[in-house]
Amino acid sequence: MNNIRKAAYRNIIYQFLLDVRTEPVPLMDDKRAIIKGRYAGPVAYQLHNLALASVNDFVDFDERHFWASIDSFNQRNPETNIIHLRVAFEALLRSG
Repeated sequence: MNNIRKAAYRNIIYQFLLDVRTEPVPLMDDKRAIIKGRYAGPVAYQLHNLALASVNDFVDFDERHFWASIDSFNQRNPETNIIHLRVAFEALLRSG
């Protein structure tokens, strides 16, 4: 895998962290924090192997399996759709 692809995958992790960051010390009844929490857990579960692959410089990383898993997640979780991560990934590859 070339460095541009590696950087694009790492950007997915970064984008997710931007998506779920909250104001410092959100209140428990803050609706935005609750919505982000409902999003963050399932998506973090979906991306945790990508983060591990990044740490290991993507050795033995199976891109087809990863994207199939993302597609399956999007189909099963329309309210938590993460298609924007793929869009960002592909845009970074094009801008290379």
